Amino acid sequence: MAEVKLENVYKIYAGEVTAVKDFSLDIRHGEFLVLVGPSGCGKSTTLRMIAGLEEISKGTIKIGDRVVNDVPPKDRDIAMVFQNYALYPHMTVYNNMAFGLKLRKFKKAEIDKRVRYAAETLELEDYLDRRPKALSGGQRQRVAMGRAIVREPSVFLFDEPLSNLDAKMRVEMRKGILRLHKSLATTMIYVTHDQVEAMTLGDRICVMNGGIIEQVGEPTEVFDNPESLFVARFIGTPPMNLFEGKLVDESGKLVFVGGSLHAPVAERQYDAVKHMVGKNICLGLRPKSFYLKSEVHENDMVELLGTVEVRELLGDEILAHMESGDFKYTVSLDPHSKVDLSGTVELCLDMERAHIFDSESGRNLTMPK
Repeated sequence: MAEVKLENVYKIYAGEVTAVKDFSLDIRHGEFLVLVGPSGCGKSTTLRMIAGLEEISKGTIKIGDRVVNDVPPKDRDIAMVFQNYALYPHMTVYNNMAFGLKLRKFKKAEIDKRVRYAAETLELEDYLDRRPKALSGGQRQRVAMGRAIVREPSVFLFDEPLSNLDAKMRVEMRKGILRLHKSLATTMIYVTHDQVEAMTLGDRICVMNGGIIEQVGEPTEVFDNPESLFVARFIGTPPMNLFEGKLVDESGKLVFVGGSLHAPVAERQYDAVKHMVGKNICLGLRPKSFYLKSEVHENDMVELLGTVEVRELLGDEILAHMESGDFKYTVSLDPHSKVDLSGTVELCLDMERAHIFDSESGRNLTMPK
């Protein structure tokens, strides 16, 4: 195992194009850290700099106690699993996994021991004599992972390894990767644009945007308390609903006013937002923060009249895509509800679960202290 430490790392391409900017992050021994963000946010470039496949423009990268800025990839004690498997088509599964060890002049007995351990770990024992063309996509990806395991590296790097697989296989492979991490207890850094992968795999996730870090934290922490409008929009399926408006002081009561929505702010948030009176803010609410009025017994909840545009039945919930004036938003409702969802619906929203963002800076003003 090894700690990976990035300190003020930049990647600047020709023409002064900055792909990664002032990136600083400590990745702990044995941690599973996921870099997640949209295409072009710099996550794969960051991973490739850790691997040594991209030179860094500024800053320092440490693996363990060693600065590896100028250390070749083969000497960094890392192993990388790519999106496209990169298997040798003419070799058997066994020889694909053994090839790197043969190049490094390992003894035959040691090679056999490592390959068979990796095959057992990845449930590939029955496929060792097959060639890649005789395997499914998931099996090929497991072979690629096995080739990394036999090296017994201090750090595993994964660059969108599941993006070529179908939905069912991705679920199975996610479980396999989690079992692998538990078994090996090795530091793993994983890149994906799929926030579901990030939320299900990572001990922590690092959300990137435009080459910078937007937020780092445990998945539930990032989901429950997004630090910025970008994270609120990116994390969550569907994402957080955002309503634009102003903060108004009505006789000592702070109220969000925007379009058809008139919503008093939770009293516990007053100190955090009172300086925003008269300024533009965004009110953020997750889809599960809405309720059907007919099923709510409290009298003091904020009410909102909305028209159902589209419904999606997902088994354990209905996602209703709503419209209220200029606002479009999504709510999660009980599929067993007796309320007619074909037209106008009376909703209540829970302001105790609301977040308030500064529209100008994009920062969440109501983050827990």
